[in-house]
Amino acid sequence: MRKIYKILFVLPLLLNSCLSGYEEINTNPLYPNDEHKNTDGVAAGAYFMEFEKRVIPTRSSEGEGTDLPNRYQVAINLAADNWAGYMSPMNNKFNGGANFTTNYLIEGWVNYAFSTFYTNIVNPWIQILDQTHVKQVENGTVTYQKKALSDQAIFSVAQIIKIMGLHRATDTYGPLPYKGMGQGSLKLPYDSQEDIYKSFFVELQAAVQTLSEYQRQGGANIASLVRFDAVYHGNVQRWIRLANSLMLRLAVRVRYVDEELSRKWAAQAVANPEGVITEVADMAMLKSSAEQPFINSLELLWHAYDDCRMGATIYSYLRGYNDPRAWTLFARHESDKSNSYLKAVRTGIPTSPSADFYKDYSVPNVKNETPVYWFKASEVYFLQAEAALFGLIQGNPQQLYEDGITMSFKENEVTLPANYLRSTARPAGYEDIKMAKYNAESPSAVTVSWSDASSNEQKLEKIITQKYIALFPDGQEAWTEWRRTGYPRQVPVFVNRTDAAHGNVMESDGYKRGVRRMTFPKSEYDGLNRENVIKAQQLLSSGVDDCNARLWWDVNPLLN
Repeated sequence: MRKIYKILFVLPLLLNSCLSGYEEINTNPLYPNDEHKNTDGVAAGAYFMEFEKRVIPTRSSEGEGTDLPNRYQVAINLAADNWAGYMSPMNNKFNGGANFTTNYLIEGWVNYAFSTFYTNIVNPWIQILDQTHVKQVENGTVTYQKKALSDQAIFSVAQIIKIMGLHRATDTYGPLPYKGMGQGSLKLPYDSQEDIYKSFFVELQAAVQTLSEYQRQGGANIASLVRFDAVYHGNVQRWIRLANSLMLRLAVRVRYVDEELSRKWAAQAVANPEGVITEVADMAMLKSSAEQPFINSLELLWHAYDDCRMGATIYSYLRGYNDPRAWTLFARHESDKSNSYLKAVRTGIPTSPSADFYKDYSVPNVKNETPVYWFKASEVYFLQAEAALFGLIQGNPQQLYEDGITMSFKENEVTLPANYLRSTARPAGYEDIKMAKYNAESPSAVTVSWSDASSNEQKLEKIITQKYIALFPDGQEAWTEWRRTGYPRQVPVFVNRTDAAHGNVMESDGYKRGVRRMTFPKSEYDGLNRENVIKAQQLLSSGVDDCNARLWWDVNPLLN
């Protein structure tokens, strides 16, 4: 793919400027000029559009170039989308087949992913922090004093966006420089993932409290964000619901490592008077409108780049369940003239015999105007189902599980078949009609139908498997949930090309092992923050910076 090679050519320039992002940000036409900054609220508000576009890299026009979709490709599509079994390259040509898709961590790609997940989120957040607070510097120490409630409401939204982005970063790398952000230093110590998560919870609580107070004082909308907030257009109620839903997601994530912490924050999230996301209208997404267009990055990857195809794992579940959502999530490639079922490429296969060998295989059903989803309502039901199943909150696990499935069909505008919830069909084996040696047995025997006689672990597999289908195409979240629970059981990567210098990944059986995290980028080791990243190794579970080090929340005893 020519675009990837172009990225790698300019990568040294990007890497040299990576750490400088702690205190600087490149000029962008969406940012305010001096005249704008004299207008109340606009100084902070004008940063939001660019901020939101970086959570899941998304551009507004082709005139912006391909940096954001290229970031999406390297950091997400060739990484988590493959590690979750959602997608696979049409032709595994990158670095001779030794790349993320075969568990081989290319140094330049890891650096690029770090700047995507971390630096590109921190930069605009710092700008908003400066605009919404009185910044004071004394003896080299930076402090921030609160301004008016309206400024704090703006900052609260920024906090939610920051956590939406940076929880993906810490769930990729583990420890990160976090508490020192905004200090203007190029040398920032790393915080443990436990400390980062606990900060997330406190910050989300504070954001909800501030927005609730703003709402009580008559602020249904944050006026200065109506133009610049592409997610909710300043709607306070919906931002509160997203914060509560995000709190619930993170609370369930830490269930295995700290059940009391999980119970505390899960209960608080669902008990809040504004509630969580339960309807399609409240889902968090970037959705194109006449006033503000967005271009989904996946369309460029599968269409213009001609790189992305349906993955073997999601194929096995959709086909085995005869799931009608399959035809909404994926589509036949325009060159496929057959009447066969959708066709998938197995992750981690070697370079194909020819460049177009898998060209006619199925593609994500994503167009330029397809919304970029941050948080769907169906996920919230599945989160509540798991939380209720293990006693974190009150509720009926079966009802919440079935509500999650029903909502996913609604989100995809597909009619739920009358017998789907009672189906005992099992996932299908994977079949490659062109290369039989890549075929694989069914990854699991899990069915859709709920049974009270099943064990809690069997019920959990059902919940996470359906959550996996509903989350598509959010491979980052799907990969994280697979690491946490082992579900859905996957068609394993065909070949593991890693070595000691490029990830050292233990081969996975589709349930255990595999890529548990990305390594810290070499740009950190070679830069001004070298001393701190070396110390950060001791914050990892193994003390070794490789892909086998399990994150703080990754302690499920069944996955040992």
